[in-house]
This record gives sequence, structure tokens and C-alpha cells, in this order.
Amino acid sequence: MNDEMNGPALVRDDEVTNHLRAIVAPPAEETYWAGLEQRIAARIERGRDEGRWWALSERAYQFGLMAAGLTLIVATSVFLRERALERRMAYESVIETPTALPQTFARRGLVPDRQATLRAVTDH
Repeated sequence: MNDEMNGPALVRDDEVTNHLRAIVAPPAEETYWAGLEQRIAARIERGRDEGRWWALSERAYQFGLMAAGLTLIVATSVFLRERALERRMAYESVIETPTALPQTFARRGLVPDRQATLRAVTDH
């Protein structure tokens, strides 16, 4: 039972190890390293010409302009509505509205309680 707990026995395979080392080994030629350095430097220079890392794309600018325009439209409409409401309130506070004539109601004959309750419930 003790052998089963340790798992499978590891076997050393030198041939496979040598093939794997050849695959993942860095290139020995000096031209590879010089070319890599030139590609990295060219990429850095190109990045400086294109703009900084914090620069926004054209699509982000378009979205920002649309959001700003929509905000401006909403704010203007709210401002104009509030202004119109203030004008109307100021006008009504200064100008007297004519008093309405006293309303008189026609009296019908008295309705029995049962019928009045039915009318109140059914709105007829």
C-alpha cells in the first residue's frame, strides 16, 4: 500500500531532455539579438509618433462628443422649461384673474339612500 501512495516511478530519459533543450534554447547567432533589439527600438519610436498611451481613439472622441451634445440638449430643455414655469408663476402673481361667478347647483329631488349608494359605487 505504501508503493501506491508514492505514485509512478520517475524515469530519466536523456534523449528526450536533449531534444527539448534544443527546441527551447535561445538562438546562438549574434544577428538574432541585434535584429531583436532593432525591432524593439523601432516599435518604441513608432509608438512615440502615434501618440501617447493615454491618447484616446477616434471612436472614443466621437462617443464623448455625442454624450456631451446629448447632455447639453437635456440641460437646455430643463432650463427653458423651468424658465417658462417661473415666468408663468410671476405673471399669475401680478395679474389678477377675474373671479368666477358663484356657482349654483340645481337641486334634484331627494334620492333614497339605497339608490345613492348604488350610484356612488357604480359612478352612474
